Amino acid sequence: MSDDDKLSELSKDVKAAREEYNKDYNPPQKEDKNLDAGARAGVELVGALLGGALIGYGLDYFLETSPLFFIIFTLLGTVTGFYNIYKITMGTGTSVGFKGLKNDSKDAK
Repeated sequence: MSDDDKLSELSKDVKAAREEYNKDYNPPQKEDKNLDAGARAGVELVGALLGGALIGYGLDYFLETSPLFFIIFTLLGTVTGFYNIYKITMGTGTSVGFKGLKNDSKDAK
C-alpha cells in the first residue's frame, strides 16, 4: 500500500468518524421563524408598554401632576406596541433603510 492510499483511507475514516460524532452530539437545529416572530412581537409589545409607562410616570413625578402623563404615555406605548406587531406580521419596516410599504404594481394587459 502506498502512502497516498493510506492517506486517503485515513481521510475517509476521519470523515466517517466526524459524521458519526456530529450525528450523536451535534444534531441539526430546527429554525422556527414563526416562533422567532412571536417572541419578537411579545418583546415589542411589552417593551413599548413599559417604556411609555415609565416615561409617563417620570414626567408625573417631576412635574408633580396626577397620573395624567402616566395614562397618556401608557396608551401611546400600547398603540406603538401594536403598531410594531403589525409591522412584524406584515414584514415591513424591519430592515435597515425602511422606505415604507412596497407597491408592487403590475401592468394590466
